[in-house]
Amino acid sequence: MFPSKLLFLAMLGILPIAIACTEQSSPTAPVSSASPAASPNPSASPTPSAGSTNAIAPGQYCYRADLPTLTSVLRLAVAADQTVTGDSQATIQNKSEGYYSSYAQKISGSLSGNQLKAQIRTWIEYDVQDTQETWNITPSEVVTRQAKFVAANCEEVRSRFANKDGLEARDLLDAASAVHTKQVQFEAGRNGTVINHAVIRGERDVYLLKAQGGQQMKIVLTSTEQNATFDVVSPSGYILTTGAQSETVPLPHTGDYQVIVGSTRGNATYELQITIQ
Repeated sequence: MFPSKLLFLAMLGILPIAIACTEQSSPTAPVSSASPAASPNPSASPTPSAGSTNAIAPGQYCYRADLPTLTSVLRLAVAADQTVTGDSQATIQNKSEGYYSSYAQKISGSLSGNQLKAQIRTWIEYDVQDTQETWNITPSEVVTRQAKFVAANCEEVRSRFANKDGLEARDLLDAASAVHTKQVQFEAGRNGTVINHAVIRGERDVYLLKAQGGQQMKIVLTSTEQNATFDVVSPSGYILTTGAQSETVPLPHTGDYQVIVGSTRGNATYELQITIQ
């Protein structure tokens, strides 16, 4: 990312001023990647029950912000213990500077009254940034360092996080009877690996691979009965491909990618070849 772009993002409050003139930065605080839980009624905000001491009732809340330089949607899931997880998608533009981009965020933290101590991981272009902020939250609005968000319909907000088939990353695993997750590391001096395994019908094997934004991941999946397919999910939680057997996937962000293997019928014995370049 060019320094002028970083300065523009810093002025918006998306990136801290201290890193605005650097080309690269290292994450400083881990952030939960859990997706917000679904609300029983996604179009309505929960209300605190009588006698509740919580400023925000447990449930899912959705918001949006429409500004001249920023258009963004935000989802927050509040648990009974007032811990919060969430995600955000945004586009930013500055016509006078000829700049246009987008970013994704994962949010976690805990509420004290109406204040959320938020840990935020932001993926923008090929950069990843970790920041901490204090947000003011009510069911009707969220005030962050860079914008004021107002309550929005959760079904409309969800469309910003879904792929062309209307699926989100969590939809790929919700129906699985079991999920087996393994971190994959290549041998020294190698840029790929071959995995031989089998997956039971209804279950999913999830392989986590660290990669840099701007790289490509080539995946070839073969199975004895041609009954295995894979999905790829980005670190920010966006589905990059589904139901594939061979594909080269451009990688938009830096972090852990999920390669999810499942069977289309019966049990599947498979060989999974992964190369990152």
